[in-house]
This record gives sequence, structure tokens and C-alpha cells, in this order.
Amino acid sequence: MKNAIMAASLALCCIGSANAQLLRKLSKAADQASTANDVVKATGVVGKATKGKMVGGLGSGAKLNWGQYNQTPAVTFSSLLYGTQVFLTGGTRLENYTATFVPNTKAGGAKVDPIYDQEEYLKVKVFKGDQFITYFEYDGGQQFDEGKKIKYNAPTSRYKVNGEWVGDTNIDLKQWGAGNYRLDFVAGDKTYYSFDFEVAKLTNNDTYSGTNEMYVARGPWNNFAYMNYADTGNLLFGFYLTHEEFKPDPANAKNTTKKVKWSVSLLKDGKPYAKHYGNGPNAAQVRQAEWGDNQCAFKLVDKPNETLKFATLADGAYKVEVTVEGEAKPRQYHFDVKDKRIVQIPEQDRSKNTDPTRLIEGWNDYFWMKLVK
Repeated sequence: MKNAIMAASLALCCIGSANAQLLRKLSKAADQASTANDVVKATGVVGKATKGKMVGGLGSGAKLNWGQYNQTPAVTFSSLLYGTQVFLTGGTRLENYTATFVPNTKAGGAKVDPIYDQEEYLKVKVFKGDQFITYFEYDGGQQFDEGKKIKYNAPTSRYKVNGEWVGDTNIDLKQWGAGNYRLDFVAGDKTYYSFDFEVAKLTNNDTYSGTNEMYVARGPWNNFAYMNYADTGNLLFGFYLTHEEFKPDPANAKNTTKKVKWSVSLLKDGKPYAKHYGNGPNAAQVRQAEWGDNQCAFKLVDKPNETLKFATLADGAYKVEVTVEGEAKPRQYHFDVKDKRIVQIPEQDRSKNTDPTRLIEGWNDYFWMKLVK
């Protein structure tokens, strides 16, 4: 134990004052370690995957004032689909999430300090099935809408311990493999939200191909689209595209991006009402194994020079038909408008949702629709 503390003390002297978070980790590790090697293990794997457990522990977290807001906390669905990135080479980037109604004060009334309290504030725990893989810490300094929204940003003060970067939000999918994954969002002393998605591994037997395996994310990107209340007042439709082809361009193996044409029709009470803005189909540059968000405004069928505004949506039953090049049939989504407001699906409606940890949070500007299968 004496040698362990000496090892930790030497590390503290070498790091410098800029990395206060690391200093706390080293001091805590020294208290728990029995050998100098244990200190390295307890501090060198923070934010890294270790099969079976996370060396060093997750910690209890700061006790927060969970009565600060009347609404239950959640993470916006759009930021989940944007921030959860799976790379074809088997890495991830899990960050840039927007949390809503997460307390930024402690139980005793003190304001959370996103720098000093970082180790005890915002975290994401990663699971494959029911097996805990690792956790990541985030900088909660970016807050807006009167503190009702907080960004889960990766720490900017990344540093190396034992040759490994601390502050990454990456897990090695080559180690953990394909399967069902879950992200548990933690604020202080509480896990308040969960997000599920699937990772698939594709293989290619072409010996001339530059890539013989590909990791892809599947799940909500495939099954949801949205209507967005834009700042301009326009009604926007959005959905997600990717492609899983190893060689989309037969003439150029290095070109992995695929041009995909798509168009959208909006029907009201079974009759043509509007279509995507523009002449002819839209064209998306779809990246290999990477989900992209595609949006369009609408022009009215009977007034082709007039853009459909969110505020002018008349009550009725609407159907969205999305024709995507290469797909056998159009994608279909339904929504209703009542009292000039889009009726939220039960999973998004806070008065109907039965599981706050999986609420589809759209704030006041995203209205989510499920794919009709």
C-alpha cells in the first residue's frame, strides 16, 4: 500500500494543475489500491471498455434537487439519433446529447459546477444486453433555455494516462461484437433515461475490396421520421438514410458515398395536399454505414408557389409517403392534427407515456412519427 501511494503521489506531481479531474481520480485510486499496479489500473482505464466490469467504479454521484422542474427529465430524440454514432471500422462516438429538465442544482441548493463537479454530474453507462461495459463522463457547462436544456459534451481537457486517451466516448465494437446495446443516462445520483439500439456486423468476401467488415447502427433511425416546426414557420419533414453496400460505385471502389433520390407526398384525409419543395426528386449524398438526416419543406398542391406553414395546418388525418430510390415501396407515416396542433404519438405525449425513462422527447418543435409496417 505504501508503494501504491508513492506511485500515485509521483503521478500527481507530473500531471500539473490543469487536470483537476485526473488528480481526484488518482487520489481516490491510491486510497483503494493495494499495489502500485492497481493505481495504474484504476486510473488508466477510465472511459475504456474492460470486459465484465469497470475498474475504479462508477461512484455515487452528487445528490441533485430532483424537484427543481415539474417535468420528468429526458434526452431529446433528435440528439439521440444525431449523437449516437457507430463507425464502420468498429468505433463509436457517444456525445452531443441534449438533456431536458435535468437539475442543475444540488439537493442542498448549491449550483452544480460543471467543471469541478464533472466527475459526479453527467455520465452515460453503456451496456450490451444486460452486461455493463463502461461509462463516460461529460461536461455540462453548455446550458440554455433557462437551464432546462443541458448538453452532454465530451470533456475538452482530454489527456493520456498509461498511453490511453481519457475523455473519449468510444467503445471497441470489435471487442464487444454485434448485438443490442443500451445507453443509460445518469445525472448525479440518478439514472433517469435509457436509449436502445442495435449494432450489426456485415462481412465481405471480396478479396479485392478495401473493407471486409462493416459495423452499422440500426433501430430508431430505421423506424422514425418527424415533422419539425422550423424557425421560419415552415413545416419541415425529416427522415434518416444510410447505405450498407461495400462497393456502391462499381467503377470506383474508393467512392463509398451513394447518391439516392427521394421524394415526399403529403395527403390530407386521403387526398393529395402537398409535396416536397422543389422541382423533381431531392438527391441525398448517403454515406456508407452512417446515418444522415434529410429534410424538406412542402409546397401546396393547389398553390404550388406557397410554402406550407406549421400554423396553417388544418385539422384532419395526414399521411406521409416517402419514395426512396432502390426501395420496393414508399415509406408511410401517419399523424393527426387537432385544434391546429399535431397530435403526439403516445410515446411522446407526457400525459400518456407510461415509461419516463424512454419518453420520446420532442420539446416543442419535433413531432415524431412511427413507420407504418
